[in-house]
Amino acid sequence: MYALVTGGTNGIGLAGVRELAKRGARVGLVARSRAKAGAVAQEIGGADVFEADLTSQASIRAMTVEVAERAPVIDVLVNNAGAMYGSHQVSSEGIELTWALNVVAPYLITTLLADRLAPGARVIGTASDEHAKAQRINFDDLSGTQYFSASKKLTGGALRRYGETELALILLSSELARRMPQIHTYTFEPGFVATGFNTNNGRLMRLMMAMAKPFARTPEQGAETLVWLATSPDVAGETGLYYARERRTDPSAAAQDPQTAARLWETLEEQTALPK
Repeated sequence: MYALVTGGTNGIGLAGVRELAKRGARVGLVARSRAKAGAVAQEIGGADVFEADLTSQASIRAMTVEVAERAPVIDVLVNNAGAMYGSHQVSSEGIELTWALNVVAPYLITTLLADRLAPGARVIGTASDEHAKAQRINFDDLSGTQYFSASKKLTGGALRRYGETELALILLSSELARRMPQIHTYTFEPGFVATGFNTNNGRLMRLMMAMAKPFARTPEQGAETLVWLATSPDVAGETGLYYARERRTDPSAAAQDPQTAARLWETLEEQTALPK
């Protein structure tokens, strides 16, 4: 089994990579830092390392070309990398960073590598129960500016933006299942896990995350559903569904709207179209 994993150098992704390697998988690591990925590769006894900034479409395109040249057929693709940005920042293509990393990157990686996915390949997205706090995708404000005004910052606007991107990720998985029936897609929520998540947003956020750490699940516990979805025969016939703690569960009603999922796909096609 060949598993290509984004965000596999720390947290849930690293715990999942370690367990998949123990089970005999050959791993491809997609990471911003080649040095960190190289250290993980050495730890697990070898892995292919692919360097990419996943907020940059140009970097993703270059990385997927390298994957297509070097990697065998992909049996498992894990779109695990994700983040929440506390201020309004944009990518080199002008897309707000939380959306660029959490939504555009999984879409672009999966579609660019579609011809490398084995029949029956599993595409897994790490989502969050924060998706349930987002009532809809605001297609009229894809830049997310509504979330980053001074007043919205005080009331958790960045977290709501993150929830909107997680809603989009679940919708993307269901639409991918409809458009690519030859593969199986899954999203899961790992619960509140002690990782480096949200420690990039200033001293206060780092302090809050540190205070909450004793109540969090370990990365190994958070990765259990990821590994189960990658390997278990129990889900071999399922696709486009959502899971928590190794059980199928229903996401929010907004995450089950096929019309929104189709519109999201069309929007991502537009956002990732190469300039003419």
